Amino acid sequence: MKPKILKLNIIILLLLLFGAGCEKDDFPPLEDKDLTIIETNSVGCKENLKSTDTDKYVELKAEGENRLRIKFINAYINCAGVDTTYAVIDDGILKVIFFEYTFADCKCNFDVECLIDSVENRTYNLEIYTLSEKPKAKFTFKYSPTLDSKTLISNN
Repeated sequence: MKPKILKLNIIILLLLLFGAGCEKDDFPPLEDKDLTIIETNSVGCKENLKSTDTDKYVELKAEGENRLRIKFINAYINCAGVDTTYAVIDDGILKVIFFEYTFADCKCNFDVECLIDSVENRTYNLEIYTLSEKPKAKFTFKYSPTLDSKTLISNN
């Protein structure tokens, strides 16, 4: 009787170990590369906002085949807006850089967005930059064709 229980316990243990291994994202590390930006938009300058309308957040939405729309709501940038957007994989991190026009002497809240092509179904570490060496937003997300999320960003 004891050998049967021992065999059953070993089988259950092996099944648990195999099952736990299936839940991980076992993808190779991301290689450094430039990603294609299909479009960039900016809406602003948002003046006279109520304090309840100034929350900063990032919306992520899968669109079409392996495309990711990133909207940074209430990004505090210069009044002239965004000139160019770049997206790169750098040291395993998806970095989105919104380059501002440099000739404005004022700042205000903008909604900026871009659509990135050729995104893989996997987990990403995301950093969003606006004219700074420090990211304005930084978090992890899992891309899938059903992705539709909103992440609140600290005002720090």
